[in-house]
Amino acid sequence: MRAIKVRPMTRLWIAALVAVSLAALNVEAQRRVKFDGKVDYTLTIEKRAASDIASWWQPFIEQNSLEGYCWDLNKLPLADRPQLGDRAKVLRVGGAGQLTQVIEIPPGKKTVWHGYGWDGEALFYVLSGRGQTEYRGMTGGLPSNKYTWKKNALFSIPVDHEMQHTNLDPAQPVRLLAVTGYAINMYPYVAEELRNAHQNPAEGPEERARVLATTTYPGHYVDDLRDHPVAMREARADRTAFFNMMSTVGHRTHPNVHISELVGPQAYAHKHGNQPIFIILKGSGYDIWSEARDLKEYEAAVKAKTAHRADYNTGTLCGVPGGPHWHQHFSTGTEPLRYLAIVPRGEYEEKPTGSK
Repeated sequence: MRAIKVRPMTRLWIAALVAVSLAALNVEAQRRVKFDGKVDYTLTIEKRAASDIASWWQPFIEQNSLEGYCWDLNKLPLADRPQLGDRAKVLRVGGAGQLTQVIEIPPGKKTVWHGYGWDGEALFYVLSGRGQTEYRGMTGGLPSNKYTWKKNALFSIPVDHEMQHTNLDPAQPVRLLAVTGYAINMYPYVAEELRNAHQNPAEGPEERARVLATTTYPGHYVDDLRDHPVAMREARADRTAFFNMMSTVGHRTHPNVHISELVGPQAYAHKHGNQPIFIILKGSGYDIWSEARDLKEYEAAVKAKTAHRADYNTGTLCGVPGGPHWHQHFSTGTEPLRYLAIVPRGEYEEKPTGSK
């Protein structure tokens, strides 16, 4: 068979077409779910058959899930989970496609090796204690890596990896908030509306892009969220820093895992796509949110005192219910209110005005 010669320019075009095709393939390969959809995450445990895990995993979720708006994560009673070597509760917050857990590990103990397969990428915030997390690829022979963490640290575990958490304190338990999403750290953009965006476009996408460009932290581990630097964001009346919690499998972290700190007694009204959750890192205050269809209706609800209010302190997790809804954060403490926000991936189709 005679060899076919390919000109250099042709090779460049072929390479470009292949790259575009692969990029499109990666996008299509990422799972998408409707706002009211559901994802059942596949838990994997070292040396355990899938049938054995399934016999208790879904029943545990059903029997130990809490419905609500706000929880004190440090005082939340947890249930024993001997199959993993920890204690936990599942919080129904952050959307139907989100697995949000509070996990506690006894003093000096460790969990078994476990993971969430290709569908789940876990983001961890350390509520209390100190320890370490080892993680390794389940396929391809990727080497083992390790985080050594303490209270207020943030880190992520890539998809298709298994992990083992160890409590390094011989006297005190550790608590972790684990937010696992079907590519929670891969979605490149989450829509956000701001109160002033319709008056001044520079306070909309352009302003957000500037903050992203100047504050995004490009690592997968943050040592202390309470002291992490933040930049002024005029459109929100707060200071913000975004995180690109990069994984080792080439996926792109979405830029709406962020911390915000109020510069005054309140932030401007705004809304995100889907169901954001907020973990109070320091300070105290409250949220106001409404099912209002637009900003005008929200402001009317606040004035009429028909909007919902939830108070919180350091260590509280709150989640804005499905909508998405307009909401505001208010500070009532002596130190600035700072929170970690996680806006999950998914699809949401807002109902036309007047629909039921």
